[in-house]
This record gives sequence, C-alpha cells and structure tokens, in this order.
Amino acid sequence: MACLPDHKILAYLDDEITSIEQSLIRDHLLICPGCRQKADRYAQLHKILAQPVNSEPPAWLVPQIMKRIYAETPHYTAIAALIAASFIFFVTWIYIYFDFSSSSLIQALRLTSDSTASWLVNIIKTISVIYTFVQAAFKASHAFLSMLLNTLPGTTLVIAFVLTFSGLLLFATKRWLLKKAGAVKK
Repeated sequence: MACLPDHKILAYLDDEITSIEQSLIRDHLLICPGCRQKADRYAQLHKILAQPVNSEPPAWLVPQIMKRIYAETPHYTAIAALIAASFIFFVTWIYIYFDFSSSSLIQALRLTSDSTASWLVNIIKTISVIYTFVQAAFKASHAFLSMLLNTLPGTTLVIAFVLTFSGLLLFATKRWLLKKAGAVKK
C-alpha cells in the first residue's frame, strides 16, 4: 500500500471513516514509519488544539482594545436624546397598540386625571396628527404619481417623492420664517 495522504490520516484520527478503512489505515501505520510519524504529529496537534492555553493579555493591550471598542463615551445630550426617542417610541407603540379610529386611549387618559395626563394626551395627539399627515401625504403622492406616470408607482418612489417634497416644504417654511423675522438680508 502506498503512503497515506494527509486527509486520510486526519479522517482516521477524527473517526470520520468506516471501520474497514480504519483497520486498513491502522495496519498501514504499523508498518510505515513515515505515515506513523505524520499521524503522531497530527495527534499531538489535535491534542494541543483541543485544550488551548488561556493566558492573560498584556496590560498595555487591554486599554487599546477598549478604546477601539468604545471610541468615546456618549455625551449627556446623546443620552438625553436617546431617552427622549425611547419615550416617544414607547408612547407611539402604546398609541398604535390601541386603535387609531377612535381616540380611546386619549379618552381613557382624560378620564383618569386631566392634570397628570394632559401632557401625555398632547404628545399622543401630536403623534396622531403626524401619522395622519404622513398617511395622507403618502396617499396623495401615490395618486399624483399614478396619474402622472399612467402606471402604479412603487412604494420606494412614493416615499422618495414624499421625502423630497417634505424637505422642500420645510426649507421654504424656514426661509419664510427667517424672512418674516427679518433675519434674511437681500
């Protein structure tokens, strides 16, 4: 029998071959010193890799890794913005969980206590107005683009149109407000 290729020796050591092949390879390893030496080296390597040595990293390495993982500690404004966004998301989720058509959540908050829940009711009303406006703008843009293109536009096209139109509207409103305040000079 010719010398064994490396993949056969590795398969023998990992018990990934049939019992007939195992007996043939075992017999070959008994008579061939070169293959036996390869098999011994692979067995040692397998033993070393099966139980890796755990060692502590050098002291100078830990701060460098931590700087890369956490490049900069967040600023208080970022934390405050995250808390505010989480609160708005939570209130929106509560509002969506209840129904949109009847203002049952707003009515329930009004019934509990006008003084404590009035700010929450105002936030929910604002979210409701924004949701209604976005939904109406999406429907109007879809109808306008359908009429303009004589085909049904995709959602991505309508969203891009709504965002572009909203950006232009915000820019024009800002310009008008600045002009009204006398801040824009010709």
